Amino acid sequence: MRIFDFRHKYRLITRVRITVGILLRHGLGYFVDKVFKDPYLKLARWKKIPLSRNLKELSLPERLRIALEQLGPTYIKVGQFFSTRQDILPEEYIKELSKLQDSVPPFAFYNVEKIIKEDMSGPVNKFFPEFSPEPFFSASIAQVHKAKNISGKNCVVKVQRVGIEEIINQDIEVINEFGKLAMRHLPELKNLYLSDIIDEFGEGLRRQLDFIYEAGMMTKMKDFYGKSKIVVPEVYWGFTTKRVITMEKLSGIKITDIKEKNITLPKTLVKAFFKVLFETGYFHGDLHPGNILQLDDGRIGLVDFGLTGYLSFDKRRDLALIISGTLKGDFGSTIPNLKRFFGIFQSEPENFEKEVNFFIDKYSSLPIHKINLENVVKDLLKIGRKFKMRLYPEIGLLVKSIANLESICSYFNPDLNLLEISHEYWKPLMRKGIIQKFWLHEIKTVANSYVDLIKDFPVEYENFLRQNDVRIKEEQKLIEKLDIYHKNIESAGNRIAAGLISMPIIALILFLGYKELTGINFIFFLGGLFIIFLLWARIIFLL
Repeated sequence: MRIFDFRHKYRLITRVRITVGILLRHGLGYFVDKVFKDPYLKLARWKKIPLSRNLKELSLPERLRIALEQLGPTYIKVGQFFSTRQDILPEEYIKELSKLQDSVPPFAFYNVEKIIKEDMSGPVNKFFPEFSPEPFFSASIAQVHKAKNISGKNCVVKVQRVGIEEIINQDIEVINEFGKLAMRHLPELKNLYLSDIIDEFGEGLRRQLDFIYEAGMMTKMKDFYGKSKIVVPEVYWGFTTKRVITMEKLSGIKITDIKEKNITLPKTLVKAFFKVLFETGYFHGDLHPGNILQLDDGRIGLVDFGLTGYLSFDKRRDLALIISGTLKGDFGSTIPNLKRFFGIFQSEPENFEKEVNFFIDKYSSLPIHKINLENVVKDLLKIGRKFKMRLYPEIGLLVKSIANLESICSYFNPDLNLLEISHEYWKPLMRKGIIQKFWLHEIKTVANSYVDLIKDFPVEYENFLRQNDVRIKEEQKLIEKLDIYHKNIESAGNRIAAGLISMPIIALILFLGYKELTGINFIFFLGGLFIIFLLWARIIFLL
């Protein structure tokens, strides 16, 4: 083992040991003992630590949430990520992990100045004549300041924490090690594709560290939601880098601070959410009340696009058809869509149709105002967990957004739910309006592919002829070479055959001549025989 590998392993074990210590202090030793069975990991196992009186009164999910909070930003993100995975964790864990808040103390202003100077090649006042040193919001990855840029526009500047990328990369490495060990020693996890899930989490978290990506998503969402009269801040690209985003400042109040409640605002929000989701596939992945504003002019504003989701066209179609078929009680049309949704392409699990039938009966018998859309999708994911199916990860994030929308609707009117308040959108869905739209989209996609094929045909045909001509010439050269090889082989065969025939004759002449000839005659005989042999050999090699 190289010394550098040893040092790396030592640092990794040190970080693992710190993590294990916190888990043990929160009464999670059972998990530790199950996972840390390898001999070299005995170093990471601390002595038994008694549980404090306060923690003894808490449930296991509650203790896990508190432990994740103490472990820091990356682990809080882990908890938030798994709080969206109803297909993996039981309901009590989902409920508790959903309480994790990504809010931490702010970092010093001189670090803000350092990041801006390094990324923008100049001091803060070069780009922002006015810049509030105190942030108005601070999270695990970044904090947000009010400012005014050199163009005189009021703006909001989001600045990444110093060294957060290195911390997150190290933590992800530790979490990967935990995942590998858990997969090795806990048989019940082998069907959950835990390593792939952790990779998905790590990829998503690293993407959140790239503010250029976030700014791009914000620009895209501004275009999508603008058609639904929802305001998304404009990105000021001249003041935006990988670690700094400068955006338009929206003036308004949080949606939960509105005193005069009416259903117009949530209705607009819900319709816009589903319109953008089903028509583009994109949705805001962190749609909690703190990210939704009522602007001074009465419109709705959305902020913080660090976490966005995307559903492919196939998943959107499947989800729309499942919800539509379920609400109508159409078992026959729902089953094929559910199979496609869960990735069942051959034999289905035993009792799968029975479970789906219960699911459809449960919701088709209820009036629409009594149906909770969040519960519909959650029950879908529970079916997936029950039959150990691997689900599309963005579905869990979508459930979280839907849950937030449900709570916002209840805040404005406890008697309304998401399906009812968005009835104007879902009614066409029930009449297969959206389904026909999906069909039309598929027909359009196929037609476009044929149009592209016809449009490219002349060029492709010319390329085909050119390639075919080259191939024919190469084949002709190969045939010529094979013909030469054939002739050489035939010639060699003739020479070998002639040699085999002539050798006994020459041997016989030598035998007879040797007995009859003596003295000088014998010498002349051998000379003549030698000349005959040379001539014969020459004839053979010319064949």
